[in-house]
Amino acid sequence: MKRWHPILAAAAALSLAATSAALGTRTKAKSSASDAAEVAAPESLGPFELAKLLAEAPPDVVVVALDEASPPLRGSVPAALFGASDEDLVARAPKARSVVLAARDVVRADRLARAILGQHGRARVLEGGLDAWDEAMKADPPAPGAGALEADWLRYRRDVALRHAFGEAASAPAAPVAAPVAPVAPGAAPGAGTPKKREGC
Repeated sequence: MKRWHPILAAAAALSLAATSAALGTRTKAKSSASDAAEVAAPESLGPFELAKLLAEAPPDVVVVALDEASPPLRGSVPAALFGASDEDLVARAPKARSVVLAARDVVRADRLARAILGQHGRARVLEGGLDAWDEAMKADPPAPGAGALEADWLRYRRDVALRHAFGEAASAPAAPVAAPVAPVAPGAAPGAGTPKKREGC
């Protein structure tokens, strides 16, 4: 039987190990991709549904802003609160609360929501992303047409109120207004026009 030179035998062993490692990596990558594909698409919330959620502030829901919004998502928390990367957000997302992700990049939000769902968490996304939020808060929604149901009018009034609360600068607390001071007539002596105190008996 022909014997292999020790160096050749070692090289063959290393080559075999590298091939096995490569195959294992490919198999793991395919498995991860398959797992991600098996996770159902996350539910989505429209801009006014999100505004209603922020206004109600339920204790079992946290809205995570991955980017800045205009107008701001008052009541949300920044993604940086969970760490410096998307991986940190997925790893530290609260399992006991439902997470709503709002981002400019809807593909990124969907990917992160699927990752959270894959870890047995609860996650939803803002439909249309923050661009849809910005657009919805610019002007009142159109009023229901003729023959609309009472429920449609109730929803319309609710959405208008939410837009005014989140989308208008006028809804912010106004600065305190000082009481006006009565003007003094030109040439009048100081204290003129001020009623004198009646002296006691």
